[in-house]
Amino acid sequence: MHYRTDYMRRVFLFLLISVISTGIFAQKFGHIRNDTAYMSMYLYPQSESRSSNSCLFRLNEQSPVLAYTPDQILEYGYGTTLYVSFRIREDNRDVKKFFLAIVQGEWPVYYLKDKSGKHYYILNDKKELEELNKGKYKNQLAKYLDAPPALTLYIHSGFNRTGLKRTVKILNETRQSMIRDRHEKYDHTLNAVEIGNQPWPVKKPVVSISLQSGTTRQSLPFRQQAGIPKAWNKFISTSISYSLSAGIPLFRYWPVTYQQELCFNKFVNDYRKGSFPPDFQLIQDYSVISLPAMLRYTFGRKNLKVYVNAGLQLDVALNKNNAGWMILEADGKGILSATEAVSTAYLDYNTIQPGIATGFGLDYRLNRKISVAIEFRYSVLTHILPGNSTRETQQTGKAGITYTIFRREQ
Repeated sequence: MHYRTDYMRRVFLFLLISVISTGIFAQKFGHIRNDTAYMSMYLYPQSESRSSNSCLFRLNEQSPVLAYTPDQILEYGYGTTLYVSFRIREDNRDVKKFFLAIVQGEWPVYYLKDKSGKHYYILNDKKELEELNKGKYKNQLAKYLDAPPALTLYIHSGFNRTGLKRTVKILNETRQSMIRDRHEKYDHTLNAVEIGNQPWPVKKPVVSISLQSGTTRQSLPFRQQAGIPKAWNKFISTSISYSLSAGIPLFRYWPVTYQQELCFNKFVNDYRKGSFPPDFQLIQDYSVISLPAMLRYTFGRKNLKVYVNAGLQLDVALNKNNAGWMILEADGKGILSATEAVSTAYLDYNTIQPGIATGFGLDYRLNRKISVAIEFRYSVLTHILPGNSTRETQQTGKAGITYTIFRREQ
C-alpha cells in the first residue's frame, strides 16, 4: 500500500509539472493597441475560434490573466502574428471579431474561421471588409493591388491561406516592377509568369526532438520454480519511464515520419510469504533500455493532431541477476536453527530481446516549433528468459514536449 501511494504521488507531481511547463511555454510577449497607444504585455495564443473572440493577456508574470474583447481594443499581436478588430454581420446582427492578418502591410488580407467555414477579406476604399469570392478572388486581388487583371491568367494558386499569400506576392512584385520600368517597353505578363514559376520557399521540418516521461506497466509470465507459491505465476510491475526520441520526415508531402526512440525503465518486484526471514521470496530487479523504431502517420487539424505508429522494438538488459527466489526449508520445529537450509537461485534475462510495438497519441502545437504530446503504446517482447519463448508485454502512457527544427528550401 505504501508503494502504491508513493507511486500515485509521483504521477500527480509529474502531471502538475507538465501543466505548469505548458503554461510557461504558451505565453508570448506581444502588444495590444487601443485608441490611444500600444501596450506591451504577455499574450496567450488560443484556438482559431477563440482567438477571433477574445485576447488573453497579463501585464507581467505576477499579474492575473485577463481578457479583452474585439469591442475593447483595435488589435493584438505577437511575433509575426497579428489580429485586427473589425465589425462583421453575423446571425442578422453586427458584431466585432478579431481577424488574423495573413498578409500584412499596405495591402493586408484577413482571415476568419467561423461556424460557416473559412473566410478571407480585403479592405475596400472605405477601409471596410470585403470578402474574397472563390471564383473571383484573383481579379479582386488584382484590383486591390492595382495590378493588370490579365496577370491573373498566369497565377495558379489555391483558394487558401498559402495560395492567397502566393497570389498577393506575385501581383505585388509584378506591380512594383511596372512602376520601376514604366518608361521602358516591357511585357509585364512575362514578368508575372517568371515570378509565378519561381519555387515557393517553404520551411520543411528536418527533425523533431521529443522529451517524454510517464509510466510503463510490465507483465512477464514466470515459469514456476519448485516450491514457489502457485499464485506467483508472473511479474506485474510498474516503472517510471524516461524517453528521448527523434522524428525524421520520410516524404516531403506526406505526413509520414520515422521515429527512433530511446527509453529507460526499471522494473522491481518483491513477493514475500511468511515471517522474517520469509518462507518464500521472489524478486525482480530489471533495468532495461528500449529502442523502438517505428513509422508514424499523422493527421488532424492545424494545431491538434492525432498520430498512429507501429514498428519494431529492441530491449537491452542493463544488469544481471534479474530474477531471484529463496525457499526456507524448515526442520519442522518452527524455530530457525542451524539445521534449516535456505535454497536460493538467480536468473539472468537475455541481454537482447526483440519485439514489436504499436500505439497512438495526440499532439497539440503551442507554436510553430514547440508542441506538447500525450502517447499510449503497447509492446510485445520475446525471448526474455533463457531457454524458453516467454512473452513480455509493456503498456506505456507518457507525455512530454516536442521541439521541431526547420530548414528553409525552395
